[in-house]
Amino acid sequence: MFGSKKTDEEKAESKALLELRLAVPGGMMVRKDPLRFTAPGQMDVPVKGAKVTIDRGEAAKRITATRVALTGPFALAMKKDTTRLFITIEGADGSALLLDCPIKKEAAARKFAILVHTKHAADEDATD
Repeated sequence: MFGSKKTDEEKAESKALLELRLAVPGGMMVRKDPLRFTAPGQMDVPVKGAKVTIDRGEAAKRITATRVALTGPFALAMKKDTTRLFITIEGADGSALLLDCPIKKEAAARKFAILVHTKHAADEDATD
C-alpha cells in the first residue's frame, strides 16, 4: 500500500551494505551496483573476492607485488611510518587499492577486514 516491500534477502543485503559502509576507513567509499570499494585517484575493487591486508608501519618490512605495482621502483625506498596503518585491498580481478590511516584506528581497520572476509566467505558458500 505504501511503497514497495523489500524481501528478506534485500533487507539482509541492505543491512550488510550499511554495516560495511560504517566500518570503512577514511578516504574510501563503498559503491553499489556492482558492490565495490572506491577511493579518489585509485581503481575500484569489487567487494566479492576481495582480500584485505593490514600492516603497521613498523611491521610492514616486506615488499609486496601490490606495493611495487602501486609505487613502482620507489617501493624499495619508502620509509616505514610507525604512526600509520597501511590497508591493502586486493580484488579477485587483480585490482588493488592502498589506504593509510592513523594507528589509533587500528581496531576499526581490523573490524573492517573481518567484515570483508566474512562477506567474501558468505558469497563463496552461497555459490557452492
